Amino acid sequence: MNFNLLVTTYRHREYDAVDELNVILQRFGFEAQIIEIQKVSGIILALANLNPFELITKFKKLLTEEPWQFRYILRVIPIEKTLYTDIKNIEIEGKNLALKKIKVNESFRISIEKRHTSTRSKEIISSIANKLTRYQVSLENPDWIILIEIIGNKTGISVLKERDIFNSIMEKRMAGYSIESSG
Repeated sequence: MNFNLLVTTYRHREYDAVDELNVILQRFGFEAQIIEIQKVSGIILALANLNPFELITKFKKLLTEEPWQFRYILRVIPIEKTLYTDIKNIEIEGKNLALKKIKVNESFRISIEKRHTSTRSKEIISSIANKLTRYQVSLENPDWIILIEIIGNKTGISVLKERDIFNSIMEKRMAGYSIESSG
């Protein structure tokens, strides 16, 4: 399955989050072509007819104006490349995306979130990092994050900045709104 958004929600609130996502996307004039609730509780993959990074900006703006619109969506992660889970393919695509975005004087970190897979994070990290030796590694404060999201046999890869990930709880806290449980 091709996807450009990875959405997280509370356990057993996936259908509520899907409804919320559809309403918000329609509000912005977009639609989800595919939305798939994963076997992993709290994970939704979506393919929408939009630039996922632009959507993150729109979500943040909407949250500051109308925070109540986000009750079930916890995080939205833009995905640039999808593929079947295979270490060699992840290495190639991760390296290619990194080379397109990261400048020589910038730093990076490789972050892997994996669910329902026996693929070893250390193998993936070292295989990509070995191809990016001209860049600096910074685990604490990188300019860029090479994010690899593995959900079983599906993998999404993005090279992004921390601010490119939408986190509704953190955004509400930073805006000074009180956080209530939706569960």
